[in-house]
Amino acid sequence: MAQILVTDGMAAEGLALLKQAGHTVDSKKISVDELLRVIGQYDGLVVRSATQVNEAVIKAGAPRLKIVGRAGVGVDNVDLPNATGAGVIVMNAPLGNIVSAAEHTIGLVFAVSRLSPQAHGKLAHKGEWDKKSFTGVELDGKTLGIVGLGKIGKHVAQVLQAAGMEVIAYDPFLSPEVAKELRIESVSLDVLLERADFVTLHTPLTEQTRNLINAERLKKMKKNARIVNVARGGIIDEAALVEALKAGTIAGAAIDVFAEEPQPAGAPLFEYVKAGALNCIITPHLGASTEEAQVKVSVDIANQFNAFFATGKIINAVNVQLRVDPAIDGYLAAAESLGAAVVQTLDEPLKGLEVIARGDLAKYDTKPLATAALKGALAKISDQVVNFVTVAKIAQERGITLVSSSSEQVKGTGGAPEQLTIKAITAKGEHVIGGSLVNGVLRVVRYNDYAIDLPIGGHLLVMEYPDRPGMVGKYGSILGENRINIARMEVSRIDGRGDALVILTLDDPVPSSVVDEIKNTVKPNKAYKVSL
Repeated sequence: MAQILVTDGMAAEGLALLKQAGHTVDSKKISVDELLRVIGQYDGLVVRSATQVNEAVIKAGAPRLKIVGRAGVGVDNVDLPNATGAGVIVMNAPLGNIVSAAEHTIGLVFAVSRLSPQAHGKLAHKGEWDKKSFTGVELDGKTLGIVGLGKIGKHVAQVLQAAGMEVIAYDPFLSPEVAKELRIESVSLDVLLERADFVTLHTPLTEQTRNLINAERLKKMKKNARIVNVARGGIIDEAALVEALKAGTIAGAAIDVFAEEPQPAGAPLFEYVKAGALNCIITPHLGASTEEAQVKVSVDIANQFNAFFATGKIINAVNVQLRVDPAIDGYLAAAESLGAAVVQTLDEPLKGLEVIARGDLAKYDTKPLATAALKGALAKISDQVVNFVTVAKIAQERGITLVSSSSEQVKGTGGAPEQLTIKAITAKGEHVIGGSLVNGVLRVVRYNDYAIDLPIGGHLLVMEYPDRPGMVGKYGSILGENRINIARMEVSRIDGRGDALVILTLDDPVPSSVVDEIKNTVKPNKAYKVSL
């Protein structure tokens, strides 16, 4: 079980799930210096937006730290390049705060259209009954421009369409078919800014979106337009926004996220609003600050951690390009086990791996299965941290190629159904292992030209030798003398009295000295220890 550190707080429901899975969880506020001192003692780290997981933290966590989880969407407080270089998986919980972020966006659209927070402040705190300063505008009949039509943007669109708004959107990945179905017109960013009465932002912060809304683009907007950002700080150039609000280039803004958080004294927007400006609303990053969202993201990240530490399954990783169709999800671990098994039976260095999906499995994108098989193989022959983040780089450094292919034919030696075939390529030829999932359990049905039927796992001893009487007694006695119990024995022959393949499933690993003794006594053609 894993040691997990939670630094920015986590809903009780998420903490309970981690503990129920058997993990040791430390949840506490922590200074930067203390984090650097202790992070090397943990397998996983859960943060929200406060903790900065920078290069120093990643280095201090090595080699033990395996995963960083952001209980929320944005991961701009995590140094992704250094995490990826160190083989640390970075996950987020992108679905838990969809409704909360969308509703806060919608609330700010209403607020900035009627200036209700400013009116409340003047009446409640200054006692001024000032109606003239707070003449607003209706949403009905206005055009809403949405930048980034993901799940949050779609929710905003649906609600504000019901309020009578026409919706246009800029999203490079929005297909005409989807736009038509949603009753949304797909336009360029410049056209959106020129036509929209209200603009809402729903994009991640990347190098492409940093200062996406700058001075030049603000000038493209209508003078009576208003902009709302509940996405990520840094998408809007804050200094340029203040100048546009001062000059009347646009009519208003409502901002929940900032390039630097908390907003420091002297920050342009903070000082502008503090000075009494009535055309700008600022809130302290409240997009996900609902009871429901905090529970959802905590539960989501806890379930993702539990799945990872239990089976190696990766969900919502932002630095792993691995998207597995749920229909073949169970084959990911199977491919990894087969790759790990076959590489331990090689006498020469691995040069390449070919992964073949067969039958119904061939209907899906099986490239992730090939990556999983390569991960399993490299983990047995490399002293580096091998996971789905590092596997491609390690293979490239070693000159190991990876090929994936599909075949509708379920080909199996001896007629056994074979759904997944792994070919390990060396300078001297190929070594093949084939397997199938039967009731969720991986069974190996082929090793090279031998037909077998073996549930794979644990400690194995694989031998090929000329089949003759008395052989089983010889190695059985040696194992017995060394108190190593045989749990299962699988024997296969290609023909008559030729060579036999014997695979022993053992309760304990076989010491090299015992393998050497068996080799000297039995004189097998080949003998390998396989551990899974």
